[in-house]
Amino acid sequence: MTRDDEALERKHAEEILNRKTKAGIQADACTTPLKMFKGHVKKKLLVKRVTCKKCGKIFKTNRNTQLCFICEKKE
Repeated sequence: MTRDDEALERKHAEEILNRKTKAGIQADACTTPLKMFKGHVKKKLLVKRVTCKKCGKIFKTNRNTQLCFICEKKE
């Protein structure tokens, strides 16, 4: 065997080893519950659309309030 053949053979061996490790990581049993959890759980929205009770303005907020910021300051 020449040096080129040995280098090529070593390169193929490394590629085979890399393929095996990648396949092992992707099919790992400990990540399966996490993948299932991500697919089945719906996230709760943080920002919601609210209509002000006083002026009727539509605004977005993450607080539990029925008044817009302007009407809230007036009170």
